[in-house]
Formats: sequence, structure tokens, C-alpha cells
Amino acid sequence: MSDSPQGSGVVDKPFPEIGSSMDPAVIPWIDSVVWSERSVAGRRVYEWLTKEHVRRVSWNQGVVSLEVADASFLARDVMYFVIQAPFVAVGRNLPV
Repeated sequence: MSDSPQGSGVVDKPFPEIGSSMDPAVIPWIDSVVWSERSVAGRRVYEWLTKEHVRRVSWNQGVVSLEVADASFLARDVMYFVIQAPFVAVGRNLPV
């Protein structure tokens, strides 16, 4: 929910477990699946899920599938994320 003082009840982010930044230095690369695209302004926007939320990663012809871990809060809503992005990196500490 929104952290605004008015308490608007609007969801700022549908899945707050997904990290997001324009600064690659803040990304936990080794423990995450990271994908990115270019913003309208031309800057690269990175999003990621850490290993706590990922049960397994697989890919086929450039499409990456993330199976959500049972213990993840995300598992109450979704089973898989399918990522089609121009850039995807899979950290070394993730099960594939």
C-alpha cells in the first residue's frame, strides 16, 4: 500500500518483493535474477528477484521462466514469472 500520509490505499508496486533501480551498484547480482529495459528517457531500469523468492530458473529461446519458491510471499499470488527482456542475468547462487 502507499506510504503517503494521506493513506490513499493505492498500491505503489504490485509486487514489492521485486527490486527496482537505475543504479546497477545496488543490485545483489550473485543472488538474483536481474532483467532490464530502457526507460522512455533512454536510461536502463533494472528489476530483480532475489534467491529467497526463486525456486528454479529456466529458459528457452530467450524467454526466462522463474518458478516462485513456496516460502516466498509471492507464492500466495503467483506460481511463475515469465520474463521477456532484452537483458537478463542469472546470478551464480540461483538454482537452474
